[in-house]
Amino acid sequence: MHEPAAVTPSELRIEDRFAMPSRTYGIGIVGFGGIARHAHAPAYRDMGWRIVAVADPDPSARDLARSEFGVERCYERYEDLIADPNVDVVDLMTQPTVREEVVAAAASAGKPLITEKPIATTMAEAERMVAIAEQAGITLAVHQNYRWMATNYMVRRIVEAGWIGKPFLVSIEIYGTQDRHLAGHPYYAGCTDFLPIQWNNHLADLLRYWTARDPVRVWARTARMEGQNFVSDNLFCSIHDFGPGLTGHILHHELLQCDMPSQPCRVDGDEGSLVFDLWGDRINLQSSRLGGPPRRLLLAPLGLPHSMAGSMGDFLAAVESGTKPTVSGRANLASMRAILAELESARRGGVWMTLSG
Repeated sequence: MHEPAAVTPSELRIEDRFAMPSRTYGIGIVGFGGIARHAHAPAYRDMGWRIVAVADPDPSARDLARSEFGVERCYERYEDLIADPNVDVVDLMTQPTVREEVVAAAASAGKPLITEKPIATTMAEAERMVAIAEQAGITLAVHQNYRWMATNYMVRRIVEAGWIGKPFLVSIEIYGTQDRHLAGHPYYAGCTDFLPIQWNNHLADLLRYWTARDPVRVWARTARMEGQNFVSDNLFCSIHDFGPGLTGHILHHELLQCDMPSQPCRVDGDEGSLVFDLWGDRINLQSSRLGGPPRRLLLAPLGLPHSMAGSMGDFLAAVESGTKPTVSGRANLASMRAILAELESARRGGVWMTLSG
């Protein structure tokens, strides 16, 4: 079977670059755990951005910030980081149980803040954080970084350009191994909402991102494998009803007992389809507008930055221009409503949950 012919962004007349700031900012990171050390900080370093301060109560985390990333100002208390005049923007990397108080402190200091996802663990807390930021007039954004993975970013560009017509199905499937490989994780292995909240905040947000629509109701179920390691059910399935003509589907488990994970995704429209792996290096496209057999868009030649640099770059560009970031705190409330409704649906054994707001 022959490989599909290649197609380029210029042939599709779509954008293939992220929004980025034109000036540098002093970034202060609150919480220097694994995600900050292994993903955010390296991505920022690759972009030439300055991490001027870190705050973490763990001395070993502060030592790593100094030794691995050359951060000179390392604080035990986040209040001291926010008060540091060298810090222009705050990057909040704590677990979601320690977020609102940091947002309130940054708002009082007039400093823009971007937080890891999920923004909070309840809608009430998320709404309070958004209100605090808006009342103070600071920019608040959320690191929904999966939007800036090359596959997902370009899928959005192709869909919004109309190449597959009007989408009627968006589907994500992930078959993973984290129940084995993260069996001893101090947070994820013991939390009660690992897939519905900690993981699915990415996936539910992607359904919204690809389609530019919000679900009106959701349905979800979770299940277990006998002998699994995690406290939380590690098999998850949900359906998102976006209203007439559009359905979303997520099937995800982290229970593989073999080393053959996969992440098949697709967006089907009335004029074509996109088929791709979530972390893949290509997007296969067939479109009646293009005509002919399927084409493939190769992603590696685009040279897009790491997704963590994408979400931070979008935030910094918004701060610079005085515009709203792509994933503002308020815009992210729709994803929070969806994942919390999924969690409640699963707790009730699978019932349709209508979304409001």
